Amino acid sequence: MTCTLHRADVAAILAREHAAARSMREAQAAAPRDDSAPPVHTLDFRTSERHKTNYLSIGPRMGRFLYASARAINARNIVEFGTSFGISTLYLAAAAADTGGRVTGSEFHENKVEKARANLADAGLAPLVEIRAGDALQTLADVQGPIDLLFLDGAKDLYIEILKMLEDRLRPGALVIADNADHLPPDEGFLAYVGDSSPRYLTTLLGFHKGLASQSLVLS
Repeated sequence: MTCTLHRADVAAILAREHAAARSMREAQAAAPRDDSAPPVHTLDFRTSERHKTNYLSIGPRMGRFLYASARAINARNIVEFGTSFGISTLYLAAAAADTGGRVTGSEFHENKVEKARANLADAGLAPLVEIRAGDALQTLADVQGPIDLLFLDGAKDLYIEILKMLEDRLRPGALVIADNADHLPPDEGFLAYVGDSSPRYLTTLLGFHKGLASQSLVLS
């Protein structure tokens, strides 16, 4: 079975970008601590300098989980909310290369869009991905279905809005994977919507490093 994730150019760019993200986190951890600084997920992503410049990216374990999930359901139409510098997009695009699929991503900040596109080009995956710059509620509004996999990793308060906008285009058996589920209130909003009382979704919380992700199977 072909595994594009192991292709030399893809592996090299992933290693480079994970190293850059790790270096940024280590530099920030070594800087003088500012206890008054709010958590990054509480900031307005449109104006926050940290959202404009930080990686805010998934790690290798989450990346392999994304790739394996997409391969397991033979995902051909993959949608991503919150591309950032494109690390998660590389994993999704590697899966798309093996399923004959495509990825449509959305990122608010133009500088991140440019970097993500460059990373995909360096990895030889650019032809499989369209990254749309701007507000995802607008840029993803016309995505065509059926959608096989929806990955949510942008502003947490928009998860529920993005899902509701796209859910009629999710095929039965599709997966909705949401990163940083531990930053979401458990009893309202997105997690409540896809939770135990939902007739449409079967959801599991999964631990990755210090955080959680949610995986929801679309039942109908």
